[in-house]
Amino acid sequence: MQATLSQLLHIHQMIDPIDDIISLCQRSCELLAQVLHLPDQVLYLNNTNNQLQQVAAAGAKFAPGTGVLSPLCLAHGEGVVGQAALHARSLCITDTRLIPNYVCDDASRSAELSVPIVYQGEIIGVLDAEHAQAGFFGQAQQQFTEAFAAILGPRLANLIVRPRMTSRQPFFSAGSRGEQQHSIVAENWLTQAEFNSTLLQALKHLYTERLWQRLPLQRLALLQQTKANTALAQGALKHQLVEAIAVMRQHTATALWGNILHARYIDKQDQLSLADQQYMAFSTLRRHQQLAQQHLLQQLWQMELLSR
Repeated sequence: MQATLSQLLHIHQMIDPIDDIISLCQRSCELLAQVLHLPDQVLYLNNTNNQLQQVAAAGAKFAPGTGVLSPLCLAHGEGVVGQAALHARSLCITDTRLIPNYVCDDASRSAELSVPIVYQGEIIGVLDAEHAQAGFFGQAQQQFTEAFAAILGPRLANLIVRPRMTSRQPFFSAGSRGEQQHSIVAENWLTQAEFNSTLLQALKHLYTERLWQRLPLQRLALLQQTKANTALAQGALKHQLVEAIAVMRQHTATALWGNILHARYIDKQDQLSLADQQYMAFSTLRRHQQLAQQHLLQQLWQMELLSR
């Protein structure tokens, strides 16, 4: 399990600098195929027609310089991929010959694993892998892919929303005096690195708000309704952090991470005791905690962008 966590953290670090949605999808497929030793890995995204379209692949479906070969487009409910999206749950198929609505892509394969990428209840896409060996996929591959999908969801949502944010800039940069003032304020928003540092400090000192006084809370779009009152801003930020952790605990793929963050920062439990409680080595707990923090920050960063 320690090696698996290290690999998951490594994948996260590898894709973190990528700022293009197709490049992010392609690299994700390649890394996931490497870690799980897969001959085939495909990523579908929801298109504007609410259909699942292949946008990236590793293995036989990908050609350098060309991209996805003969990309499929599936309706929600169509094939294993469509069923995973329709019901918002992973499907681990032991033998596709027993599945009446199996959709053959470039070649018929016996085993299939489809994991939906979900963000705030919305289906963004599906990670789909197939293998010639019946029963190839098991619980370990499914859990790893689900954990990766939980990391990937906020990243994809972030990149999807950016064009909308860009299209709003002319509106803010011209017009009435009030709009111009909005533009000036918007230019002073925190960068993502500053945002992450601010929220991590707030999380680590959740019950000592006086230590938040040096944090640039007035530059958080999440708190733009409370900027005139420092106490209200601190209370609002605490609520955002606690609520986001609660949401993580409600979803299977992120429940462990949410529980760790809740125990560490809300219940103030020390790491050694928490490692014993979770039956983990201390190093394993640290890796989980780091992944949990990164997932939490991605979720909140997406909310921050939508508030600007």
